[in-house]
Amino acid sequence: PPPRPNVVYVIVDDLRWDCLGIAGHPHLLTPHMDLLARGGARMKESFVVTSLCSPSRASFLTGRYPHQHGIRHNHLKNGSNDLTRFENEERTFPQILHETGYATAYFGKFHIVPDGRPQRGFDTWMALPGQGQYIDPTYDVNGKKRKFQGHADDITGDHAAAWLKDPARKEKPFCLCVGFKAPHAPQTPPPRHARWLEGVEIPKPANYDEDYAAGGKPDVVAKSTLRIGVFPHGLEKKGGWDPFIKDFYRSIRGVDDNLGKILAALQETGLAQNTLVVFVGDNGFYLGEHHLIDKRFPYEEGLRVPMLIRCPGRIAPGTTPTQIALSIDIAPTILDFCGVGIPANVPGRSLSPILSGQEASDWRRDFFYEYAEPPPFYLREGEDKGNIPVPYIVAVRSQRHKYIEYLDAGGACELYDLAADPREMKNLAGDPAQAELLASMRARLAALQKELRWTPPPPPPPAREKR
Repeated sequence: PPPRPNVVYVIVDDLRWDCLGIAGHPHLLTPHMDLLARGGARMKESFVVTSLCSPSRASFLTGRYPHQHGIRHNHLKNGSNDLTRFENEERTFPQILHETGYATAYFGKFHIVPDGRPQRGFDTWMALPGQGQYIDPTYDVNGKKRKFQGHADDITGDHAAAWLKDPARKEKPFCLCVGFKAPHAPQTPPPRHARWLEGVEIPKPANYDEDYAAGGKPDVVAKSTLRIGVFPHGLEKKGGWDPFIKDFYRSIRGVDDNLGKILAALQETGLAQNTLVVFVGDNGFYLGEHHLIDKRFPYEEGLRVPMLIRCPGRIAPGTTPTQIALSIDIAPTILDFCGVGIPANVPGRSLSPILSGQEASDWRRDFFYEYAEPPPFYLREGEDKGNIPVPYIVAVRSQRHKYIEYLDAGGACELYDLAADPREMKNLAGDPAQAELLASMRARLAALQKELRWTPPPPPPPAREKR
């Protein structure tokens, strides 16, 4: 039989699908991301099933939805996250590959357990605790805390590349997982890019100053705590739009530099020809669209992520599938390429057929979205000076339409025709002419919830007493 492919899996924090040069971005320089895409496949319609870091990362690793794997939000010390079940019962693709003889390693931001402690199935472990720090960070190195000097993504990239160059990599197949911190807040770029884009004017998005009332946005959006000027981690901390957006782009250049180190290490060692490389973002990010910062809401800017997959000899260079690809598809895809059985409880599907150009008439035409972050983002009536934290959300996104339900928010919902309104500025849920479409999308959402055995999140804690 042919040798089993090696695996390199790279996940980036808050990287949108359109923040790549090859995606047509007018400012960003991402030569190594572009090189990876040209050498394999760039999924044109790739999405996460929840737009929030920890649950999304767990979905990439397991091929399962948050309500299935137990990591439903970012409150890693909150009991409503089932960390014990995730760490002791859930099976990740690195763990499964390790069981079949693969050498395994993790470097960088993990952000599923609060302290960055080592996880099952990894021979080598070097992870940032929680969010970690950009400058002079501390890592958990195989169970021991160790402080490093420099920029976190440079440190991660250097150690990942060095691991690949170890002669032991040629002794058995391997699975290397790498998590870069950028461009997550506070978007601190490496010093070498700190002045890039000076003097360049970067315009705000077309729906930056969206008229919520004219577009029919419900109060959970129009009064959201994620609005610019309200959300405490927004661009105000950077001093305004210009420094914020430029540091966001500068930090992405740092990620691209370090992806380049990994790709170069594969090339220099002769490992590239037999290595499956997967590059993804853990969720999208609002750069002012709908006057929002952060993610969570299932608009396109929060849902869509880059998904680049290269495997020489098995994926033709320049492949651009247009089928819906999901975060839950990555684990089964990797296992399939490695000739390993996919667990029966995984709802994600291997992308292998569409990556190889096969007919896929039975491929999905829509998907289910869930969001379940409890306080401080949950709706608490009367708090936050009239602003509304993000409530629990479920949604269905088809190839053309999107329907969103906000739970415990007085029946608030949204309906969009993405072909006619790609920026999602006209909510059709209240339009009598769209009543049939609304009923159809509601029925489809209910069917997906039943099919996936979705269960509502636990009720939120009571509101704090004001003193």
